[in-house]
Amino acid sequence: MKTTRKITILAAVVIIAGLTTNKLLKDAHGDNTESAYSSVIPVGGYILSNRPFIETIEESGTLSGRHEAILSAEAGGQVEQILVEVGDSVRRGEPLLRLDDAILELESERALIAFEKAGLDFKRIEKLFEENSISQSDFEAARLALKSAEVQYKFARKSFDDATIRAPFSGVITSKLTEVGQMIDRGQPAFQIVDMEQLKLQVSVSEWTVSKLSLGSPATVFVEALGDTFPAFVSSIGSKAVQGARTFPVELRLEPAHGLKSGMFARASIFAGVDSSSIIVPRAATLPDVGRTVVFRARNGKADKVVVKVRGMSGDDVSIEGLSEGDSIIVTGNQLLSQGSDISFTLQ
Repeated sequence: MKTTRKITILAAVVIIAGLTTNKLLKDAHGDNTESAYSSVIPVGGYILSNRPFIETIEESGTLSGRHEAILSAEAGGQVEQILVEVGDSVRRGEPLLRLDDAILELESERALIAFEKAGLDFKRIEKLFEENSISQSDFEAARLALKSAEVQYKFARKSFDDATIRAPFSGVITSKLTEVGQMIDRGQPAFQIVDMEQLKLQVSVSEWTVSKLSLGSPATVFVEALGDTFPAFVSSIGSKAVQGARTFPVELRLEPAHGLKSGMFARASIFAGVDSSSIIVPRAATLPDVGRTVVFRARNGKADKVVVKVRGMSGDDVSIEGLSEGDSIIVTGNQLLSQGSDISFTLQ
């Protein structure tokens, strides 16, 4: 009886020791079955097929008027009248500001009188010269006196006209930089005017894609502040790259539309061509890899890293070379992969 009891106790001790040892080994090295299962990375993607690719160039910039100008006084003096306010629409040649021009007006009138007198004197001298009553030198002196009086009058008249600032083109007053009674100097800014008849958006396009554009290429412009998209077209393409940037200035022209204003931030999408048959992958499928672009494809339960060449982009689509129709590309989970990783591929 005692012998049987001892055997039972000994067996229990052996079993407990075995279980404890097995637990310690699992803790130290992990469960091989679970480890093998966890090394398989679940990924998702789809099978490639050729399809048309509409390439667009995406760039951003700030809207501005076709013409914008800071208007300065051509003469110095005290501001007597301001004839417009910010937001006013003005026509070309319309007066915007007048300086105190009383003295300039008197000087202009005096110069006009002197010019008219010199003209009468010259006619009298010319008649006498034709009658051989005066010398050639007297005639030349009268002619030069008339010319000098004419120049003096034109100068005085211009000084008088310069006391009024006029709109150089039709547009909208966007800034007023002086007030009535203020003394301003010649060349001091007084207004800013913007031609709103046609707005423009200037963007910088890389040297790799600028050759795909042409004058008149259609585009769309999304203005974040308005949450709306507007039609546009390429109106000019720079012939020289910006030094040090390797980009070319490209200007888009927009027709006027309600709410559009100079200074608004905008994103442009410019049409750059159509490829009737192209291999296209989503942007998420492409990964940077030491100066290259790679895409992972699924092959026999393994991840295969393929170096690809990007031909063009349009929104989320990327046209590439290096993969073929029928390849299973990986779109989700690809950032966890390396060459030869074990994967579980699911079609999306």
